[in-house]
Amino acid sequence: MVQRDDMRAELALRAAQRYYLQDATMDAIAKELRVSRSTVSRLISYAREAGLVEIRVLPPTAQVSEVEAEFAERYGIHAHVVHVPDHTTPVERHQRTASHATRVLNSIFTSDMVLALAWGTMVREISEALTARTVTNCRIVVLNGIGHPRALGEHYSSAILTAFGAAYNAYIQRLPVPVFLDRAETRQALLEERSVQAATALQRDADVALFSMGHVENGVPSSPYRAGYFLDQQDFRELLEDGVVGDLATTFIRADGSHDGIRLNRRTTGPDLEQFSAIPHRICAVSGHHKIPALRAALRGGLVTDLVIDEITARACLTDTPIGTAPEISR
Repeated sequence: MVQRDDMRAELALRAAQRYYLQDATMDAIAKELRVSRSTVSRLISYAREAGLVEIRVLPPTAQVSEVEAEFAERYGIHAHVVHVPDHTTPVERHQRTASHATRVLNSIFTSDMVLALAWGTMVREISEALTARTVTNCRIVVLNGIGHPRALGEHYSSAILTAFGAAYNAYIQRLPVPVFLDRAETRQALLEERSVQAATALQRDADVALFSMGHVENGVPSSPYRAGYFLDQQDFRELLEDGVVGDLATTFIRADGSHDGIRLNRRTTGPDLEQFSAIPHRICAVSGHHKIPALRAALRGGLVTDLVIDEITARACLTDTPIGTAPEISR
């Protein structure tokens, strides 16, 4: 009798493993075990009753909480993971992440605060999802240059800043310089101009920063930087040689989160990341597998305090396998 029970338990375990872990049909299992389909059904039921199988029904919030807890444990940040069904398109994931980012921002940013923004596709999406709030004495400053008349950056960044200014009834401080300069000496001279110093001083006073990550693949940065920003093949070679994987507001970083010695940073008008790290709340909103190498670098470099990320991207970010950088949404 004991032997028969052992045999039944063994068959039940095999049936349950095939059914629950390998998604085999009952008909397929019946053929493998040379029993009837009804017998397979009874074996699976027996496996549950005997405690060989434990079924847990986890609502999306519980699953998301587990991912958020892992980000907190691994990187010491506050993660806000946006639940998305597996069939959600990259565009939908991007939009849902942006919408959730507005709620995170509103929970942190309030009256008498300074908000520093890095313009880009995600921040633009967030700007379009904003609703007006009753706050006072808020100021907004941009973190990176606005491009030049032949490129999209000037009007693009202006529209983003205008939307944030209207939502928070805030004073806007622009950074009246190009994204990149031809010479490091020119950058240094610009930083000494009073109009530029007004912006950089407000950046240092920021209470909250809102940004996404730009990606760099094989030395080639996000598409906006290839259109009219005076970057050429030599620049791309230097990014590759310097081990760059992404940028934060046009200041480039390596996979380990470091940024010292990256040659193009001497010509960018992006923020000094040492000063940036002093901002109390640094909200990064990310969606898309192509952003993962840059996001991992920012997390390793301690550049993020609050992360808003869709669930699919979040789970991929936490895996140890290399992530491809095929673009889904441009920066």
